[in-house]
Amino acid sequence: MSAVTEATPVRTSSTGLTRNLLYNLLGQILPLALAAVSIPMLIHHLGSDRFGLLTIAWMVVGYFNLFDLGLGRALTKLVADRIGLGRTKEIAQLVSTGLVLMVGLGIAGSVVVGVLTPELVTVLKVPARFVAETRNAFYLLALSIPMVILTTGLRGVLEAFQRFDITNAVRTPLGLWTFGGPLCVLPFSSRLDWIVLSLVIGRLVSTLVHAYYTVRQLEGRIELGMPDRALCRELLSFGGWMTVSNVVSPIMVYMDRFFIGALLGTAAVAFYTTPYEVVFKLNIVSEGLFGVLFPIMASRLVVDRSQSGVLLTLGAKLIAASLFPLVLVIVAAAGPFLGVWVGPTFAEHSALVMQLLAIGLYINGFSKVAFNLLQAMGRADVTAKLHLIELPCYVIALIALTKYFGIVGAAAGWALRMMLDAGLLWWMSRRVAHVPWRAIRELASVLFATVASLLALVWVHNAVWRFSLGGLTLGAFCLAFWCVVLNDDDRRVVIDLVARGLMRGKQAPRA
Repeated sequence: MSAVTEATPVRTSSTGLTRNLLYNLLGQILPLALAAVSIPMLIHHLGSDRFGLLTIAWMVVGYFNLFDLGLGRALTKLVADRIGLGRTKEIAQLVSTGLVLMVGLGIAGSVVVGVLTPELVTVLKVPARFVAETRNAFYLLALSIPMVILTTGLRGVLEAFQRFDITNAVRTPLGLWTFGGPLCVLPFSSRLDWIVLSLVIGRLVSTLVHAYYTVRQLEGRIELGMPDRALCRELLSFGGWMTVSNVVSPIMVYMDRFFIGALLGTAAVAFYTTPYEVVFKLNIVSEGLFGVLFPIMASRLVVDRSQSGVLLTLGAKLIAASLFPLVLVIVAAAGPFLGVWVGPTFAEHSALVMQLLAIGLYINGFSKVAFNLLQAMGRADVTAKLHLIELPCYVIALIALTKYFGIVGAAAGWALRMMLDAGLLWWMSRRVAHVPWRAIRELASVLFATVASLLALVWVHNAVWRFSLGGLTLGAFCLAFWCVVLNDDDRRVVIDLVARGLMRGKQAPRA
């Protein structure tokens, strides 16, 4: 029988959740390690201006997902819904319709970016000697848009089936190539267009591999023809509001680089984006977590919406446990780390930026719990409307803070926006998803207490005192998390997982 027709509702056992989460996290650790090695080399060989342009190219590749009109996330949700409801025979036609739409959107996006490329190069104030290669680089990036969008849809289908082993087996080499490709080009050329060509080739290979495994998962039941009109309406009704979020949210995430470049110059972009690239690699935690939780949320909430409070609490506990220790280390060691990694000049200009961005990213992890919960309920309109409210407030604050406080002001503005985002999303979780107030108050208390402890470390300038206070804070967090945040069932799950790990370790030598 078909793998589609045999699909069963997603199971949410602690073992399955942990296994899939580990797939997602481990699938991005190796690229993170390579980034740590490659970024100093790229800065050294390319210079601050070219490296700043390369970071913008990396950002643009990620932002191309806006052209999918939310269909990637819509496919994940709607396929997961059908798995949860047992309507698995409908999946093949749904996937076929979604992919045809995404190919068309990718071609349209490629044309748009190609036409806008000359203006984009002008807006970025690219130094005259780099204009030609930068223009060529963005034309190449335009050609990659159909591949990026199609890959988003293919990966969404595989994630709906909980095939994180496959998606991460593909994502890991692509992540390595994001940094390894430019390194391979450096012995022959430092031109930006040749470096971007290596990234485009990596995207092409990734798309082909995703397509192979998706067809295999559906046992060849993909029909690339005219899309089904009813399914188009279903996909676009969810994806339409997702498009608003896909446009506005990345703008708010990435606009700081453009404003810094416009107000302070491309050299300042390098001082900002170097700690930014390090801090935002921690997104592997939240992306890995919600890549696993979103299909589970969708398949469970379509059957029983009373579980919204349980799922919100589960996500927040996992975020706090996973992110806080990592962010604490960054806040405590930002200056010395940057000094050793990329030199004292970057440490002087970028240490406080790194600390503020890390705190903002930690807050953002909590807001993503509510964001995914609302979208799993099919309320992408709520998250989109909140982003539209936040956008003008953030633009005004970002311009003012960047103008008067430089890159530190830009980082502070981004962190403050994350706090506003979390508050609005939790408020709407109560109103739309009917999450109990008690659960929201408890989560807010955890967030405020941990953020306050991180801010206290920022204002301690003596390295010895900062590391000592950081160690005490981490110990207090672990104790409080175990005794207060986790309930009896949670503690039993943790103990069971640790015991299984120890047993496997004892059995390994005999094997």
